[in-house]
Amino acid sequence: MLVDDSSRLINEDGMWEETFKTHHDSKPYGPSSIGVDVNFLNFENVYGIPEHADAFSLRSTHDSDPYRLFNVDIFEYDIQNPMALYGSVPYMLAHNSHATVGFFWLNAAEGWVDVNYNKLSVKFLATQSNTNNNEIPEVSTHWMFESGIFDGFFFMGPTPRDIFKQYTVITGSVPLPPLWSIAYHQCRWNYIDEDDVRNVLNGFEHHRIPLDVIWLDIEHTNGKRYFTWDISKFPNPEKLQNDIATYRRKLITISDPHIKKDDGYQIYAEAKALGYFVKTKDGQVYEGSCWPGSSMWLDFFNPDIFQWYSQRYLLENYKGSTENLFLWNDMNEPSVFNGPEITFPKDIVHYGGWEDREVHNLYGMLQHMSTFQGLINRSNGHIRPFILTRSFFAGSQRTAAVWTGDNSAQWSHLKITIPMLLSLSVTGFGFIGADVGGYFYNPDAKLLVRWYQTAAYQPFYREHAHIDTSRREPWLFGDDNTRLIRQAIEQRYTYLPYWYTLFYKQERQGIPPMLPLWANFPKDKNTFKTEDSFMVGNGLLVYPVTEADINQISVYFPGENTVWYDIRTYTQYNGSETVLINVDIESIPVYQLGGVIIPRRLRKRRSSMLALQDPITLVVALDRNYEAKGELYMDDGYTYNYRGKRQLTYRRFTFKNNELRSKSLDTSAKFETAAWIERIIIHGYPENPNRVIIHSGDKQATPLHSYQEASHTLIIRRPGPLVTSDWTLSIS
Repeated sequence: MLVDDSSRLINEDGMWEETFKTHHDSKPYGPSSIGVDVNFLNFENVYGIPEHADAFSLRSTHDSDPYRLFNVDIFEYDIQNPMALYGSVPYMLAHNSHATVGFFWLNAAEGWVDVNYNKLSVKFLATQSNTNNNEIPEVSTHWMFESGIFDGFFFMGPTPRDIFKQYTVITGSVPLPPLWSIAYHQCRWNYIDEDDVRNVLNGFEHHRIPLDVIWLDIEHTNGKRYFTWDISKFPNPEKLQNDIATYRRKLITISDPHIKKDDGYQIYAEAKALGYFVKTKDGQVYEGSCWPGSSMWLDFFNPDIFQWYSQRYLLENYKGSTENLFLWNDMNEPSVFNGPEITFPKDIVHYGGWEDREVHNLYGMLQHMSTFQGLINRSNGHIRPFILTRSFFAGSQRTAAVWTGDNSAQWSHLKITIPMLLSLSVTGFGFIGADVGGYFYNPDAKLLVRWYQTAAYQPFYREHAHIDTSRREPWLFGDDNTRLIRQAIEQRYTYLPYWYTLFYKQERQGIPPMLPLWANFPKDKNTFKTEDSFMVGNGLLVYPVTEADINQISVYFPGENTVWYDIRTYTQYNGSETVLINVDIESIPVYQLGGVIIPRRLRKRRSSMLALQDPITLVVALDRNYEAKGELYMDDGYTYNYRGKRQLTYRRFTFKNNELRSKSLDTSAKFETAAWIERIIIHGYPENPNRVIIHSGDKQATPLHSYQEASHTLIIRRPGPLVTSDWTLSIS
């Protein structure tokens, strides 16, 4: 109880109860808050606390609202704004040229974070920080949550990779996803019926565009009743899924957490009878509005409900589904159309007596965790699940991919995808993406092409659009733009062996596939505020074109004494230099780092799973010492056999002293594949060699080779060894 100096009860407006528009928050436990100040001494940049459509290096909030952490459905969200969005991760990193550190506060209530940048004129501190200045930088942050306890974790690094590992030890890493899920997805609200789906699939065939997944939004259901089908539009969903599987493609359907109020709807009737819905403060079932109209929400905090919901995904319960169907959990902040801020009232009560104000940001995560468990049970733990979620919290990365929600078809929204995804990457979320083309409104052809080109180098690659937008399948913008979009998607598929290897390393080490430049070049101060470019692993530097009418962009090549190679022209560039690069609509600038070997598949296939036995091309980019190294991970692409049965191959490639060697990084592994090394491309090789010899076991061969003098590129054709074998290639 709060009292003044005269022991009189303080009852300021909003302290003991609060009214917002037509909504009333009873605050039965009275006012509460908890806060802490965390200062990052000798740092000038902090990152993280997603999700916000804002800068990667967090802005000072001295003259603005703090960054808000509160999962909420935002319609057409603004950019360059600290407003709350669909997910919350109360984790912040600081980085300078000497160290990377982090702070994580495990609190799922509504939170606010202030960020201020200061200079401290303290000689003692200057001495301690090994600087000759009397002023040293400091980032002071103030964290405040409406409720909860202080359950904080400090991570001391000192390197970016150390921080990634330390954080995922606490919250979990992204598990290796199925191969098809990191390929290309086609979605819109909504594909109308089975004929529409088949026509879209035929369009990809006719235009020779790779595709792995097609999606169905809410209109495929019987009146927004999830786990059902509108049989007038989808009379035979099992046959549809089997037909989609002809080219080893997948179908994804949506399942939101709101349940239509309808006694004739089995899911509703059963949940109602069992008392499985969230309650008001008075113990009544909470009723709100969402897509189906009047709806109730499942209380996933109850372990019985969590288990019951997961069982809805079993084939015998989800009628019309097959093991070729995977899931999308949307609207799970949760979105309540007639609720305060379009979500739950804070005084509704979850299982265990917890008010929503205490645990709000966990709701979406519990739904997709239950969905994940359901898909695990559906295959008896054999097939890796895939779930996409809009709402998330720290730890959501263990069971779902995340996208940035309902963006718009604007150049500014294409540009903001980079800092938004980087903020997620450094806070544990490696499987992330944004709707290609923008969800709202209609992109022009140039914007759509540029978005496809950019997203081809981001982890989750899906085109998605609102029901009121024009159709935007890749072939609807003229032949030239169809060709450009096809090229972008094909480029993604050629790099899938590299992407898959990065996802495997993420599961083991916590290192996300999409990285800020400073993660690979931690001492390069020129990278600390960079948010117009990013890296894929440690090998590819990507500079998207995010403005409409430009023909040049400024490219900074990070790292002292490094060399970079244009992946199209093989042109070399020096590290620590900024170069004005000419750009055209054909592609965006992408560069491979000297010293890195990247595996690719260059043969064209309809889907990723059809290429599993295809040969590999190794792209060897030499550094200034004429050395390089890289890795390749392979398995069956969809099961858990790589864990229990060790059915995988994990190879290390090393180029040194004119020899390229392949050896196993996991000698306990066993994996049979017909994939072989079809081509080796070596960038930066100084001269045309006399002879190339490859040794594999007791066999020796002399493959053909050619040399491009202008680009110093050596190409070795059909060297021939199996990917799973040890071999050595010698150049003389």
